[in-house]
Amino acid sequence: MKRSFIALAFLLLHCPLRAQENYWIKPDSLFKYVQPVASLQFWSAYTQGEKAQLTANGPMEAVQNRLNFFIRRARIGFKGKPYKKLNYVLMIQYDNIGKDKFSGVRGSANTGTLGILDAYATWRLSNNDMASVTLGYFHPQISRECVTGDLLVNSLDKSPTQSYIRQDIDGKSYGRATGINLGGMTAKHFVTIDYNIGIFSNNTTSTQFAESTGRYWSPLVVDRVTFTIGDPEKKTYAINYDANNYYSKRKGITLGLNSSMQGKTDIFTANYAAGFDVLFNYNNWNIDGEWMYMERHKEGQRHVMKASHIRAGYNIIVKDKYFLEPCVMVAAFDGDEGAQFSGEDQMLDVGLNWYLNKKNCKLSIHYIAQKGYGDNNYTDNATFKKGDFAALALVVLM
Repeated sequence: MKRSFIALAFLLLHCPLRAQENYWIKPDSLFKYVQPVASLQFWSAYTQGEKAQLTANGPMEAVQNRLNFFIRRARIGFKGKPYKKLNYVLMIQYDNIGKDKFSGVRGSANTGTLGILDAYATWRLSNNDMASVTLGYFHPQISRECVTGDLLVNSLDKSPTQSYIRQDIDGKSYGRATGINLGGMTAKHFVTIDYNIGIFSNNTTSTQFAESTGRYWSPLVVDRVTFTIGDPEKKTYAINYDANNYYSKRKGITLGLNSSMQGKTDIFTANYAAGFDVLFNYNNWNIDGEWMYMERHKEGQRHVMKASHIRAGYNIIVKDKYFLEPCVMVAAFDGDEGAQFSGEDQMLDVGLNWYLNKKNCKLSIHYIAQKGYGDNNYTDNATFKKGDFAALALVVLM
C-alpha cells in the first residue's frame, strides 16, 4: 500500500510537468539569428536645367546648375529567426541626407529625420513554402518595382513610376502599410508558382484627420501571383524581391499578375489597380518591365492613370577581372486631368554598373534625362520642374 501511494504521488508530480513542456515552442538559437544589417547608397549628382518658383506667386525661374553630394539611401536594422518557422525584420531609414532641394533627383530633402521603413514578422504555416503569413508594416505585394529592394536594381534608381503606383494604392511614397498577408510558393520540374493575398489598413484617405481612413472605412485588398519557367528567381518564399541581375547564372522568365481594390473612403468612392510585370534573365541578358493601370472613382467621375517601364542590362566581364553591366531604362507615366496625378512624366536612364562584389558593392555612372507636363512628380507647372542630371553612385550592403 505504501509503495502504491509513493508511485501514485510520483505520477501526479511528474506527469503535469511533462505535459507542460509541450505547451511552448522552442527557441531556435535566438542569439545566433539576431543579425544586424545596414546599407548605404552615396550619390554625387550634377543637375542642369532645374526650374523653381523662387518668389511667392511668381513664375518658375531657372536655378544655377549644381553639383550635390548626398546620401541617397541609408538603412540600419535587425533581422532574425528566433524560432524555426518565425522570422522578423525591423529596418530604419534615413534617406536623402544632404540632398539639395534644387537637385534633379526625385524625392524630398532630409535634414536628419529617421523613420521606420519595415517592421514585420513572417510565420511559416506549412512544413514547406506553400503557406506563410506575414503581419506588420510592410509592402503590399503589388508591382515588382514596388517590392524590389531600393538598392538592388541595375538602373541608377528605381523607376519613377513606382511612386505613382504606391501613392495611388496606399497614399505613401514609401509604399508601406499595416496589415496581414498570406503567401507561398511551390515548384515542380521547371515551373514555379508564387502567390500573395493581403488585407491592409490604408490610413491616408481622410480629408480631416492624419493617420485615419476618415468618416468611411474600407480595407485595402491586394493580390499577386507569379509564374516562372526555368530557373526560379527565389530559392525560398519571401515578400521581398532580390536584384534583377543574377550575374549570368539564371536562365528563366517570370511573369507576374497583380491587382488591388479599395471601397469608399473620404477621398474616393472606389479605387482599383491592375497590371503585369516580367523578369527575363538568360546568360548575360537582364531584362525587366511592368505596366500598371490605376482607376479611381470620385464625385461621379472616373479618372485613369497608367505607369510603365522597361529596363535592360548586359553583363560583360573584361579580362576576367571587371564585371560590368551597361544598362538602359525607359519609364513613362500619364494621368487624366483631375486624377491624383495628371499629365505626362517620362525618364530615360543610360549608364554603366561595375559590380565589385555582386549586389553587396557596386559603382555606377548614369545620365538621366526627364521631361513632362501637368501636375505630377516631374512638374506641377507652377512651382517646380525637374532638370536632367549625371550621377556617380556607390552602393554598399552589409
